[in-house]
Amino acid sequence: MARFGKYTYVIYLLSALAALESVVLAAVLAGGEAQAIPEPEPLEAMPAWLEPAPQREELPEEKEPPPGERTAAEILEEQRIIAHGMGAIAGRATLNCLEGFQAQYEKGVRVFEVDLRLTADQQVVLRHDWRAGWQAGVSETSVPTLEQFLDKPLLGRFTPLCFKDLLMLMEQYPDICVVTDTKFTDAEIVKLQFEAMVRDGAELGLSYLFDRMIIQVYDPLMFRVADSVRHFKHYIYTLYTDGFARTEADFREKADFCGENGIMGITMWDYWWREDYASIAQEKGLKVYVHTVNDPEQALALLAEGVRAVYTDELTPGDLAEQPETGAENQASAEEGEDDHGADGEDTVQREDF
Repeated sequence: MARFGKYTYVIYLLSALAALESVVLAAVLAGGEAQAIPEPEPLEAMPAWLEPAPQREELPEEKEPPPGERTAAEILEEQRIIAHGMGAIAGRATLNCLEGFQAQYEKGVRVFEVDLRLTADQQVVLRHDWRAGWQAGVSETSVPTLEQFLDKPLLGRFTPLCFKDLLMLMEQYPDICVVTDTKFTDAEIVKLQFEAMVRDGAELGLSYLFDRMIIQVYDPLMFRVADSVRHFKHYIYTLYTDGFARTEADFREKADFCGENGIMGITMWDYWWREDYASIAQEKGLKVYVHTVNDPEQALALLAEGVRAVYTDELTPGDLAEQPETGAENQASAEEGEDDHGADGEDTVQREDF
């Protein structure tokens, strides 16, 4: 071994490794089937985002409007009253409840403004806002789901309504039309609201009822977003969020926008109205509506100046039937009626913001 000199250590190391490899190989051969190559692990389930999209339930066939069905514009043209928030009930305004609708309908009201909100699960319901006190457990910080909303009576006794309920009411009462108040102008919320409304109409097969709706828009962007979801036949440009300088020039600018986009009218606060606007509206083929008016004399004066109809919590067509004055006896009777009305808390409507 001396002739290998300095390589002796390396030779010993290689020999040891060879011996170890022989031992391992013998162990494998002795183990036989016990040392078989393990089966591959099963593949994981397909990720949800790769799964085929679930098939949507087949929508019902769209119903046809009944013979002689009138449009919202035709119905509104004959009316001077628009029931704000479906009309007051038990001295409370803007509850948007079934009982409010029924009471106003019995008194001859045929145009109903409805406030619309999104629930926690992105469904549209009739609700002015999420203030506490109207429904148990509901508040601005505790927005209900659709199921929770419908399960909680308003003020403990009145029936809440969702958008599908509204459509079914419209089908049941073919002589009414609806003015929407969807509150928001943010494009994302507008899109969510109107997509949900259109979906509800399709799921009931009642999309034709959108022709009996007048969509309030609050600025040009909201109009474009809503109209991109569905082209509605009837729009009103409502100014309470967009602002209004209360000048003839600004009114003409708003009127020009309406004329260019097929919008049928303009709505403003009652104290923004000026008789000078009437000629501009007539020139552009527009109607002007004002809110919220609960005094019959004020309503009649506005109508005489060129306003087409008033939004109101409690007035009915009968309240606007002009009665000829016949002297002191009628005056005394009217004053007595006013005293009786103010003395009963249930008959004094609590005003809400539009």
